[in-house]
Formats: sequence, C-alpha cells, structure tokens
Amino acid sequence: MKNRSVCFLFTFFLIPLKGLAFGNETNLYLEQLQPVCWYQDLRYTQGAIIKQVDKLYVCSHRYANQPQSQLMWLQLDENGNPIRVEMKGKIRVH
Repeated sequence: MKNRSVCFLFTFFLIPLKGLAFGNETNLYLEQLQPVCWYQDLRYTQGAIIKQVDKLYVCSHRYANQPQSQLMWLQLDENGNPIRVEMKGKIRVH
C-alpha cells in the first residue's frame, strides 16, 4: 500500500512539471511529403530535367491523364515533349 501511495504522489507531482519542461512551443516541419524522382541519391521535383550521356529526361507523371500517378524519369523527344508510357490494359464495362 505504501508503494502505491508513493507512486501516486510521484506521478501527481510530475504532471505539472511536464507542461513546464516542454513549454508551449509549436513545431513546424518544413519538409512536406511530396512525390519526387531520385537520381544519384538526390531528390528532384516534378519538372526537373537531367542529362544522361546525350539524352534529356524530365521528372513527370507516368501517365498524362493521371495527375496523381507516380513520378518517373521520362525521356524527352526532339521537340522537348516527354515520351510517355502507354497503358497496357483497357477497362471494359459489360
């Protein structure tokens, strides 16, 4: 019984100290979750262009009609347009 009383009093006196120890600080995390492309352990956001040997690549969505699709490196053609991956299957509704 004595151990319970000591534990209760110890906890009772520590609760107000918790508020004093941490204060009312606001933590601001600037690194937000956003899709990125990786190249040589560096992160690149959408629209970034890199050059490998003699070819240019852009970080863009995998599919043009799906803006929430994953980002990937797409090769650019002579006009600067990305060469996109074509969808493999078709959805049919009967």
